[in-house]
Amino acid sequence: MKERGCTLGRIDKKLTDMVETEIKYWRNVLIRVVATVKTLSSRGLPFRSSSDKFGSPHNGNYMMALELIAEFDPFLSSHIEKFGNVGKGYTSYLSFQTCQEFITMMAHKVQNQIIDEVKKAKYYAIIIDSTPDISHVDQLSIILRYTLDSGKPVERFIEFIPNTGHKAQDMIDALIKTFDKHDIDINNCRGQSYDNASNMSGVYNGLQAKIKQLNSLAYYVPCSAHSLNLVGECAAVCCKEGSNFFLFLQKLYTFFRLNVSLEITSGCIFSIRQCKC
Repeated sequence: MKERGCTLGRIDKKLTDMVETEIKYWRNVLIRVVATVKTLSSRGLPFRSSSDKFGSPHNGNYMMALELIAEFDPFLSSHIEKFGNVGKGYTSYLSFQTCQEFITMMAHKVQNQIIDEVKKAKYYAIIIDSTPDISHVDQLSIILRYTLDSGKPVERFIEFIPNTGHKAQDMIDALIKTFDKHDIDINNCRGQSYDNASNMSGVYNGLQAKIKQLNSLAYYVPCSAHSLNLVGECAAVCCKEGSNFFLFLQKLYTFFRLNVSLEITSGCIFSIRQCKC
């Protein structure tokens, strides 16, 4: 029996061969998906579009890239032909759910590497700004500036924090919470830079003042670009003719935009009433 076992192997050999073949197949699919996601992410390109179907000219960069690879890759071409548009309930690893999972995992890996570099460098500076995204949700951008082992200074984005509020206390609470989550010591901060808004640069109640209360060595440097913008704005205001001209253009634009919006709204209401009738 030992000799026969050594010759023929396990009694479930065919089953294990089938499992290994299946694993190898889906691993090859994921290799191509990961390469596509990594390439699009590194270029900052959008993934989705108005269509989620293979073969559609409006299916976005993600599916377009997979279709391009499939033209020179018989394996991926065969896989897309079999599982490209099968819909929900079937395993294909080509859906945007799988794509989003890989984006999230890659983001966490990059973020962890940045945090490790910050801890290794020990000392860093903070750059923070609050801006609305494409869906008009206000979010706080956190960027750290530090030095690599080679001596090269770099600036790395950490994460977005949505809906933090515009008060200095709200932002300092969000910042400290983020630093605690990543185990970053605020006492190692040696610099901070924001715009010239009062909630950021205020000497007594601004964000920079609240950080100095925690760490007196965090030297504040106003944003040079924003300072230059304020200088240009003040210089332009000195010219009354130019200010009145652009103010007239702004009011004219607002007037026509408001009227167009009202006409569109009225037309939609009228159409809805007609449909109800």
